[in-house]
Amino acid sequence: MNTQALITWIDSHYPAEPTIDNGDGTLTVASECVNVHTNEVFIEREVIPATMSAARAVLGY
Repeated sequence: MNTQALITWIDSHYPAEPTIDNGDGTLTVASECVNVHTNEVFIEREVIPATMSAARAVLGY
């Protein structure tokens, strides 16, 4: 799967922000998180390799 198709696949799972191609073989994927103690909502960004296995891991598959 090429990088753009992978980004489209990740973004079809409604991340908190659009996925960013860092241009070096990695992607930045954003997740919306909630602090269970304060109910504060925040965005966590993770840099992952541009592979399906890394994308599946970050999405919980």
